[in-house]
Parts: sequence; structure tokens; C-alpha cells
Amino acid sequence: MFILPLSMAFAALQPLPPDGAPALNLPVDCIVGRSCLIQKLFDHDPGPGRRDYRCGQLTTNGHDGIDIRLRTMADMRAGFAVLAAAPGTVLRTRNGEPDVSVNNRGALDGRDAGNAVVIDHGGGWQTQYSHLRQASIAVRPGQRVSGGERIGLIGLSGNSEFPHLHFTVRHLGRAVDPFVGTAPLPPCNSEVRTTGLWTAVTAHSLGYEPSAVITGGLASAVPPKAVTDRDPPPMPNGRHAPLILWVDAIGARAGDYQAFSIAGPDGQIVHEQQSVVEGGGLSWFAYSGKRAPAAGWPAGRYTGRYVLKRENAIVARIETTAMIK
Repeated sequence: MFILPLSMAFAALQPLPPDGAPALNLPVDCIVGRSCLIQKLFDHDPGPGRRDYRCGQLTTNGHDGIDIRLRTMADMRAGFAVLAAAPGTVLRTRNGEPDVSVNNRGALDGRDAGNAVVIDHGGGWQTQYSHLRQASIAVRPGQRVSGGERIGLIGLSGNSEFPHLHFTVRHLGRAVDPFVGTAPLPPCNSEVRTTGLWTAVTAHSLGYEPSAVITGGLASAVPPKAVTDRDPPPMPNGRHAPLILWVDAIGARAGDYQAFSIAGPDGQIVHEQQSVVEGGGLSWFAYSGKRAPAAGWPAGRYTGRYVLKRENAIVARIETTAMIK
């Protein structure tokens, strides 16, 4: 499976760290846009709406942090480290919550953060790392940690539907967007962007990607929408079963154009469909396919391609392959 990251880099990026704030490194050991991606940003809308720091809608109402997610359950089992974003002292930890989707467990009883670590950086600044993997936390309260030190693994504990790190920054008890810091939010049409609380290297590596494909594949039936129910991901089931291309994506918008195509072993297109997205949303699940021909699909490798366009520009795409025997 090949997923092309289409990050939009910061325009006129300028360092502007607030006085006394820690310079934050990426709190996960992954490459954003490749092995992981940002599912949600900090919500700046004071009312019931939603607005991220770039005036987009890559967030949910009241979201007080950054969600950095993994694509599959297999990625979670492989183990992606959560790192201290800056030097500090560990204040609190929780390590015994199971890695179970919130949709499949009972009341959380105040344990929404799941397995978590809180680090104090001085000057009223703290960072919190939530939804870590059960029994993965490698630090203890009172321990001094360095920036970039491993503190746990990305997990699925607490109020979580997919494996991710919910990263929260607080100053004097108030949640702060690390992309902005304590400075006023820039106007939507501003060409000047700052690094916020991130180091310059981290800010450049993050960029802003309002739409992305999480994962996708070829299968014989439409798979469940929940990543926890696609473990392992479905595959084609022989030459006489239907062939379906499915995608799990972020940030599709009403009016976007999407195109599906499936090519056979000889490279010829065996199915294609184009449509305009209706509704869209922060989470977007789509699929297209067809029944097998009377003689069955020719054996060999099939290639599925999905493209999402906005105003004639490609904003997300995926290419995936599977064998039919």
C-alpha cells in the first residue's frame, strides 16, 4: 500500500516562542504523513462550532489538544514510542487501562485519558500524553526526563476509538494550542505563520494537511468503518467474489470530487467510478466496486487507486494492491 502525503508547508514560517515556554519537539517517534498523521487539531471556536488554527475544520468542538494517530491496529502492536516533548519532571502517570475502543467497554469513571503521563516543564507549563498503550509507561512520578526521552507507546486506552496520542499543552492550567502558543490567533488570510511552541525543525515537519487518506484496500465485502473492527484488514476472497476498493480518510468536504479505479493484472481498468462528495466530514469512509464477471476475475495482482480533489487540486490519494488467486 502506498499513501502519498500532501502536506501544505507553513508560509513565511517565523520563530516566535513566548517567554518562558518550553520549545516542543514532536512527542511521537514517527513521520507525520507517512507512519502516522494528525487526525485532530486544537479547537479555537469559542462556541458550538469548530475551527483549527488555520481556520479549517480539522478538529471537533472543544478539542483541547492534538491527536496524532496510527493507521492500523497492526501499527499499534508494532509499537510507536511516545516521547517527552521537552525536558521536565513527571508529575503523574496511569498505566493499567486496557487497549479497547471506547465503543466496546463500559463506563470510564473519570479515566477518559486512559494510560497517561503528565510532565511539568516549569513556569506553569505542563504537557499531557493520553491514550498510551497498557503497561507501556516507562517513567514514574518525580522522575526527571529529557526532551525526546521515551515515556511510553501509542495505544487505544480510555476514551479512544483508534490508536493515537492525544497531546495536550497547558499553561497555568489552561489548554494552549502548540501551533499558536499564547499569542493571538493569526487572521485567516495571514501569510505569516510562526512556529508556535514547536521547535523550528518540528514545525517544518508538521505542516498543515487538512485532508488525508488514513488507509484503504481491496476486499470482497465492504469492511467495517471502525479501525478496531478491521483487524486484520479484509482481503479479496477468490476469483468469483465481488471486488471493492475502500478508503478511510480525514477531512473530505462537500463538493470535493472523488475517483475510484481498479486495474487488473494486465493493467487494464476493470472498474472505475467518479462522484461528488456529499456531506463530507472530519472522518470519511467511502468505497466502490463491482461483482465478479461470469468467468471470474483473472488470477493475479490487482491495483486500486483513489483520488480526492478539491478545486481541481489533489488533496489526498492512495494506491493499494492485492492478489486474487
